[in-house]
Amino acid sequence: MSHVTIDAPVKVNLHLGIHPGRDSRGYHRADSVMVALGVGDTVTVSAPPEPPAPAAAPNAEPPAADASGVFLAMSEDVGVPPQKNTAWQAAVRLRQAFGIAAPVRVEVRKAVPPQSGLGGSSSDAASVILALCRLFSLDEKDPRIVDVARSVGADVPFFLNLAPSYLTGAGDVLVQTFPVLEGLPVVLVRPSRGVSTVAAYREFDADPVVPASPAPMLAALRDGDAMVVAAALYNNLEGAATRLVPEILRVKSWLQRRPGVVAAQVTGSGSCVFAICETHAAARAIAARAQDEEDWWSSATFTVGKRAHFC
Repeated sequence: MSHVTIDAPVKVNLHLGIHPGRDSRGYHRADSVMVALGVGDTVTVSAPPEPPAPAAAPNAEPPAADASGVFLAMSEDVGVPPQKNTAWQAAVRLRQAFGIAAPVRVEVRKAVPPQSGLGGSSSDAASVILALCRLFSLDEKDPRIVDVARSVGADVPFFLNLAPSYLTGAGDVLVQTFPVLEGLPVVLVRPSRGVSTVAAYREFDADPVVPASPAPMLAALRDGDAMVVAAALYNNLEGAATRLVPEILRVKSWLQRRPGVVAAQVTGSGSCVFAICETHAAARAIAARAQDEEDWWSSATFTVGKRAHFC
């Protein structure tokens, strides 16, 4: 096998409770309940026999590499230097952890805008890790895999398995997984501006909010009741996000007024808002209207519990 291509699905936070204060590492304690969606980037990892050619996309970033032996090609500029890109970091750290000497090429084809709170960069990193495992016949259950994932970012471990999950610590310690909430209609709508995660947490620290308990959401997931899940949506980081990008409130209000929407909530640190819908047809209609009438990025999708593409 000379290359592996894998989907990198995004997530939404059904419950996100950030606790005031930071630990010795500079992290907030977080109660995070996440579910994966059927939309996201595509990652291809290969072990080329010779240095790779520049990326073919018209406005793509050129491949980046250094003595690490990792070449990175992005389909578009995401505003992050290559050596700070989570996909690059994941490849470098996994090669170091397992002593892989062969150079690798990582290609990321973006489908979801950054600074949306959807975990796109974390999912890219996890997909790189899984692709490298497949490419070099590594055991995905080796504890070094999770260690590498956690070292790259708090959300990265979640994307290794995609089951609906409750995580604590800095949002990187798995406490419980739940039955797959398969096929629940969801629409994503993002205003023109994104929210920097660093800026969102800085804003939260200026006016911290003690979070509510995740217990209602956990009970709803154990019961597999989608309507109760919708009623229990929660995110105490929303206030910080909306102060930074007030248009988020307009997006959320707009979604809540759409026929077929059960409930709407900001995901992660924003700026994307997701809505659980009654039907897939309603999600598609809302996504089209958001793009046509408001010029907002949008996507009609659904909840998933596994990857659809791994070859």
